[in-house]
Amino acid sequence: MKINIDPVISSRIKAAWAKLTPAQQAELAPAITKANQQAVSVSQNRMAPSAQAAAHPLMLVQSVLSNDQDNVVGSLEASVVLDIGGDGAIWGTGKYQQLDPGWAEAFAVFLESLIGGKHPFIANPAIASIPDSLQIALAGDWGTGDWRTPSNPAPSIDVASQMTYLKPDLTIHLGDVYYSGTGDQEQHEFINLWPKGSIGSLALNSNHEMYSGAKPYFQAIAGSPFGLQNGCSYFALENSNWVIVGLDSAYFSPEGGLYMDGSLGPAGGTQVMFLEDQVAKGKKVIVLTHHNGLSEDGLSTTNLWTQVMSGFATNAGPTLWYWGHAHAGAVYKPFGPANVSARCCGHGALPWGQASSLANSQNVEWYEHRSANDPDIPQRVLNGFAVLSLKGPNIQETFYDENGGVAWKSV
Repeated sequence: MKINIDPVISSRIKAAWAKLTPAQQAELAPAITKANQQAVSVSQNRMAPSAQAAAHPLMLVQSVLSNDQDNVVGSLEASVVLDIGGDGAIWGTGKYQQLDPGWAEAFAVFLESLIGGKHPFIANPAIASIPDSLQIALAGDWGTGDWRTPSNPAPSIDVASQMTYLKPDLTIHLGDVYYSGTGDQEQHEFINLWPKGSIGSLALNSNHEMYSGAKPYFQAIAGSPFGLQNGCSYFALENSNWVIVGLDSAYFSPEGGLYMDGSLGPAGGTQVMFLEDQVAKGKKVIVLTHHNGLSEDGLSTTNLWTQVMSGFATNAGPTLWYWGHAHAGAVYKPFGPANVSARCCGHGALPWGQASSLANSQNVEWYEHRSANDPDIPQRVLNGFAVLSLKGPNIQETFYDENGGVAWKSV
């Protein structure tokens, strides 16, 4: 059976596209073309592209706009895996895989929000006091919902169960609710299933939540269990020794790139000033963002890295920086003049494969590469989450897999 794109979704994309200005269409065109080239190549050659995978929502857009002129949709079978990209992307047509036709809805929502506008940015960050000893569970890109069966649960369900078992004081989502952070998805794929900490929970903004203009996201964090955030997408958690600074790297990300490249906003803006104020307290700093500060292989920096480092003195930086966005679990070796310990914790739920770019990188200390032994997706590696255990000035980091096993632990 061939894949198909819901005709209602196709109509929404075409209608919204027609309402864009020529300048808006021109801004989006290069990314759409790149994604289409990858989709055509994979559909014809059954091999993943050597370049990093384009954004999921873009993969089949040209097929929609051109009525499948390149025969991408017409040539792809449903629920098959064609290849694994160097970044770990599963080039298949199954749920949440690179060529899943369900991603088309995210582009429809994105276009409609581009026309309708996004939620106003709320610059009223909370600074919450936390105990000197506590346990914080972190998961990124977790908002897939319960999309499988009881006999073979969605990875998100297994990850949530293991997080709950550890009884953390705080749970923090590093962002991404799929497909596009709509109100229904925020409620049913995220909030209803999210494991709550005994003190509370917090959630970062992300590119997928920006596809809905972040309106459902801001509505979600205004209520339980996210009361610590004060309805704001950036925040600080502080005790005697540590300050944990959560930043919104999605809201100011360029729309033309589908919010894929993290940004804190203009230089000297409210978030950078907020970070500077927290750094000035002289405590150890942990930074949390959705977007990555390093490339997935850990060898080069992003613009977000430069922005975050601008909040610190020259040759200084955070003790730890956790992000999601890339759907891998990875621990990088200390990076840059400040020897920043960076971690990717974006493997919370999305199906992902063996990332050869991580295996071949000299700057990766550990990454999750073990098979999940998934009967439905044999190529999938284990999903998981991280736990930070703070005890006075000391910290213990542990990455757990979806089965509760310890995947990596700091010395």
